[in-house]
Amino acid sequence: MRNNLFLLWGDWGREYGCHFRLSEFENADGLVMVNPSVVRSLELTRFVLCQQYDREVQIIIKDAFRTEADNNRLGEKLGWTDEGGLVARDSKHLAKYGGIAVDIVARYREGDKWIRVPQEILAAACRDHFDYVKADYKDGHVHADNRERSKG
Repeated sequence: MRNNLFLLWGDWGREYGCHFRLSEFENADGLVMVNPSVVRSLELTRFVLCQQYDREVQIIIKDAFRTEADNNRLGEKLGWTDEGGLVARDSKHLAKYGGIAVDIVARYREGDKWIRVPQEILAAACRDHFDYVKADYKDGHVHADNRERSKG
C-alpha cells in the first residue's frame, strides 16, 4: 500500500507517535503533501475529543491535499463558492499552500455501533488547535486549516 506510513509529531526535538498515516492525506493519484502543523493540530483535537467523550475517538480525513485538477473537478461537481457552491477557487487544500488544510469528521464506538461526533462539537475542538475552522457543510464535515501556524 502506498504512503502507508504512520506520521510523527512533536516539538523541540521530541517526537510522538501519531494516529494518522501519510496515505490519509493523499489525493486519488497518490500524491500527498501535509504540513507538520496540521498533524499536530489533528492530534491535539483528537486528544481533546477523547477526553470529552472518555473513550477513543477517530478523526477521519475526508479530503486534504488537492492539485489544481482535483480542485477543478470538485468545483465543477459541487460548484464554486463565488457562485454559491462549496469549493473555493483558491482553496487552502491546494499544493501552493503546502498541505495546510483538511476536511474531517469524527466518530467513536458505542457497543457495536459507530456514533458520529456532531459537527458543532468537532468544530469547537478544532478551533483551539487550528487557525481557521468552517463548519456549515450539510454533510456534517468540518474544514480546518493552519494558514498562520504553517508559516512559522
